[in-house]
Amino acid sequence: MERIILHIDFNSYFASVEQQANPFLRGKPIGITGKSQERSVVATASIEAKALGVKTAMSTWEAKKVCPTIILWPGDPEKYSDITSRFNRILSEFTPNVSQFSVDESFLDITDEAEDYFGATCLAQALRERLREEFGDHITASIGIAPNKLMAKLACESVKPNGLTVVRKDDLIDFIDTRELDDLCGIGHRIKHRLNALGVETFKQLREFPINDLVDEFKSYGTWLHAAAHGHDSSAVVSSTQKGIRTMHSTGVKSYGHSYTLPQNTHDLLVIKRYLLGLADKVAWRMRRDKTLARRVSVFVRFGDFTGHGEQRTFNEPTANGLKLFQIAWRILSPHLSPHSHPQPTGRARDTDIGTTLSRPTSDRSQSSYQGLGSPPNDLVRLVGLSTSLLSSGPEQPPLFKKDRKMISVFSSLDKLQHRYGPGVWQRASTMPIEFKSRSSGFNYDHEV
Repeated sequence: MERIILHIDFNSYFASVEQQANPFLRGKPIGITGKSQERSVVATASIEAKALGVKTAMSTWEAKKVCPTIILWPGDPEKYSDITSRFNRILSEFTPNVSQFSVDESFLDITDEAEDYFGATCLAQALRERLREEFGDHITASIGIAPNKLMAKLACESVKPNGLTVVRKDDLIDFIDTRELDDLCGIGHRIKHRLNALGVETFKQLREFPINDLVDEFKSYGTWLHAAAHGHDSSAVVSSTQKGIRTMHSTGVKSYGHSYTLPQNTHDLLVIKRYLLGLADKVAWRMRRDKTLARRVSVFVRFGDFTGHGEQRTFNEPTANGLKLFQIAWRILSPHLSPHSHPQPTGRARDTDIGTTLSRPTSDRSQSSYQGLGSPPNDLVRLVGLSTSLLSSGPEQPPLFKKDRKMISVFSSLDKLQHRYGPGVWQRASTMPIEFKSRSSGFNYDHEV
């Protein structure tokens, strides 16, 4: 039997939740931000703000420039978490085959419940009505229905806000050919640029491009690109009840990461180190929870002028140890440390590295990204991020030394505490001077979903 997959995605999620809760905000351009609005970004722009040119992840000062009348509203993560939980409970009323894709979108396998596309359309309309009854008229969602997850998401994205798009198997190619390459989940700006360099600018051209040449250029990803251009996707909707114990394979996770905007731009390497170590521990905890190890660490910094630099390092022994991840990440940044000193804020602790500042990357590729700035770059660090990839399942190899084996036992006990009481129940002494404040966005790495 041909599968029928439904993808549902809230429209301007955080903004529409606030507009539903506060009549004063309805019909007005609003942007949901962090608590420190002057150093924040727009986590979500309302439909009205988007119509005036405001985009998600735009800095607040840029949003004000684009739309002077925008209302910047501090986000409420607890409120959004509650809505998301209620949202997923409602979805489970229609089918047990629900897979949450992000904080505001999910996939449903409705093959058995709908039986055909007419039944699927009726189910979608009933689902919309149920959501309206639960949340109100101002929280809307777009829905896409197709034979697989990839096409269902593309269909959902094609009509917003509050759209309902049905794409049957026989119509897949015609539908795909109406879309841009980067409309497809899995083809970002860089992949699109590389495809364009090969002379591929449409899905029709991608289908006609020799698969062997795609594999030569993109390795195994070339096979996926070829299949995607034909509308093929074999990935299953794996519900939480089917997952049981979370693992890397059951969740389909390909990377783990967190980033954080510092309370103020800084040269202070001790502060940067502490935040990077805290982020490494957050990433490591999620990996251990999912019984996952990584062989690659990526680290990213954003500077005061909103330019940034990222690098990655691959290593032989997979790990889920936060301290090891931090050490590797810090070694990645070390080549970009310049020996000149810089004044530090009064009263701030220093270590042997303080008095050194983080300078711009010197690689040719990094230099090219800063051309045309017109003034010397601001090398104060604004944001740090760390992520892991090249994942595998299984326990970490037992270390040789007794001290390291003891630390594994300690982390096992700490993980049990986090399972029971939630993340953040423990903290390294070296990171006690810093605090990770809750963000309103599920964007980038601020929150896992």
